[in-house]
Amino acid sequence: MCTLTYIPTKEGYIFTHNRDERSNRPTSKSFQSTKNGQRTIYYPEDLEAHGSWIAFADDNTSACLLNGGNKTYVRKAPYRKSRGIVVLESFDFENPAAFYHNYDFEGIESFTLLILHSSGLFQITHDIEETTIQEYNPQKTNIWSSTTLYTKEVRDKRRKWFTDWLAQSPELSPANIQAFHNSAGDGDSENDLIMSRWGILQTLSITQIAVSEQSVLLTYRDFIQQSADQKEVSIL
Repeated sequence: MCTLTYIPTKEGYIFTHNRDERSNRPTSKSFQSTKNGQRTIYYPEDLEAHGSWIAFADDNTSACLLNGGNKTYVRKAPYRKSRGIVVLESFDFENPAAFYHNYDFEGIESFTLLILHSSGLFQITHDIEETTIQEYNPQKTNIWSSTTLYTKEVRDKRRKWFTDWLAQSPELSPANIQAFHNSAGDGDSENDLIMSRWGILQTLSITQIAVSEQSVLLTYRDFIQQSADQKEVSIL
């Protein structure tokens, strides 16, 4: 249950992700890393299911997760696998198309996964009855909000906040984009980008992948644990 923006820059791109989840869901305080062939994958870890909501591999591949697909559904737990595991396992494939065609999506709860790869920017949407793939223009900005948490009306309103902010021609620096993710809204605490509902769900963290020509700056701020981690990684 999240909010994600994508902004292309002159030197690369920036993904910024607000994670909206149960406030008592345990997570790491810093980036973790694991080897995948010749690559290293960096990600904040969900300590409950041991997956992640966002990850970056040093061959300049990014994967970002939102809960929910295109269709509403009734949860029927238990599921075969956590969606956060799917994020990490997507790096086992040569490219997003190979992941889409060969991965076993059976028994996994609905999700939307954005993957930026040398072959393009792709959205893989998994619903209970079907899984689809869509390609986006990587030179255009975009915003996504979780369909399980935000109605179409709210998602459209959030898109307008984003386009209105971009129309002001702000400096598209990592810090300014984080500031947008930390402040955008109209005072409705249940639907602002920093959200809180029922004392159970809230924005737990903001994670950012800021890619330049030769390196990436990874930033992770956890609001619950009041921790922050930043890592600069060279691109292979």
